[in-house]
Amino acid sequence: MKKVLEQQSNRIQAFPKTWSGPFDIEVRQEGATTSINKSLSSSEMEQFNTEIKAWGAKVKASLPGSMCGLGIKGSLLKRSVKDLYGFDYGEIFRIAIAFRREGIFVHKGVGRGYKMQGGQVVKTSKSQGFNRQPKPWFNPVIEANIGELDQIIHSYIGAAIVNCTRIYIR
Repeated sequence: MKKVLEQQSNRIQAFPKTWSGPFDIEVRQEGATTSINKSLSSSEMEQFNTEIKAWGAKVKASLPGSMCGLGIKGSLLKRSVKDLYGFDYGEIFRIAIAFRREGIFVHKGVGRGYKMQGGQVVKTSKSQGFNRQPKPWFNPVIEANIGELDQIIHSYIGAAIVNCTRIYIR
């Protein structure tokens, strides 16, 4: 029994080391009564959900292109990009993007002898040369598409707050 428990704990610890995120956007309605009285009919809610999912698929499809444009190699990172959705009474209230943990290191330009310190990449190893540069592949794609998402949300839910603080890699 002890051996089985150790194997399960090893599997649980291995998952967070390889995946990062999700980096998410949350949509909340203003006021206490608006969350109780949903203003969208079922057909409008389906249309809203399909438009949000189409936006997520568009962002997901453009992220590997952003990686290629910056010369980022590694098919595991490109294949690992996923778009996830959180539902509340059938309506999407959270859009998330998850990918392998190495995507953050590439975006910031850190790892194996390089770390972030004071907002800049600092070399910590003793080897010669400084060849790590940040390759911002994630944030520019989100910034280019966030306005479209805002328009979709406000066309269906006028009194909504779009919380984008957790979507960017910092």
